[in-house]
Amino acid sequence: MRHLAGLCVAAWSAAALLYFGRHSVALIVLSGVIMLAGFDLVRPEPDHNA
Repeated sequence: MRHLAGLCVAAWSAAALLYFGRHSVALIVLSGVIMLAGFDLVRPEPDHNA
């Protein structure tokens, strides 16, 4: 559940950056990085029992 909450926070943060920094290339890139980090949060954790 924490992973899903992290993805939601990342998605809303990226959307807010896109909304408030409409014409700023740096903020557009930063919002993409935040969104990719959010996708990384929902990735399954590796199995270390092997």
